[in-house]
Amino acid sequence: MNNLSLLPGWAQAAASMQPLTAALGEELPGWQVAAHELPAVQMSSLETDLSELAERLPPGVLVGWSLGGMLAMQLQRRFPERYRQVVTIASNACFVAREDWPEAMATATFKAFLNDFRLQPDKTLKRFALLVTQGSDQARSLSRMLSWDQADEEQRLHALALLGVLDHRSALKNNPTASLHCLAARDALVPVALADHLRTLAPGVRLVVHGQASHALPLEQPVWLAARIGEFLEARDA
Repeated sequence: MNNLSLLPGWAQAAASMQPLTAALGEELPGWQVAAHELPAVQMSSLETDLSELAERLPPGVLVGWSLGGMLAMQLQRRFPERYRQVVTIASNACFVAREDWPEAMATATFKAFLNDFRLQPDKTLKRFALLVTQGSDQARSLSRMLSWDQADEEQRLHALALLGVLDHRSALKNNPTASLHCLAARDALVPVALADHLRTLAPGVRLVVHGQASHALPLEQPVWLAARIGEFLEARDA
């Protein structure tokens, strides 16, 4: 049985991946599809955290949304024989902009959000939900579909800080065809313009863009995503 493991984004529960999980089950009937909770992760213990995550995820293909996609890339880099293929959804190579990677969240914006969450976590989480669905014609209904994880505020703060420092550009450059990157044209958190930078960084990288969707791509366009993932896996197996 082929395994497809789905990882949600920051502060999201595995249940947020349910629409995509169901769509993938229809698209790939010969696969075992399951969504998994993200572990508590932080920079100081990242290697241990990733090793523990790898122990509870079966070998196969990883599909990660936002932070989940960045963690999936980190797992694939460390355990290439266990996870040969990765699909990222609304995920950047660097979530926060660098001097040589401008198509990402501005550093000042990220620092302000981090500080806001530290001071007012509940209010900031509600604002984050609006950002996830911003740009969608179904923003209100999509925001109600979001499921929050059971992490405490400190764990979420550590994971948010980690999101600001993760960088998998070297992994993409060294093995561009091992991963598929699904972007959304109306994404308020991960700019779609990064597609050109990805192509420059790693010629041959697999990219697809939905022209009408928001950052909530797994909730908004699960059938479209499942079809693109199916095509990617079929091409890799050919």
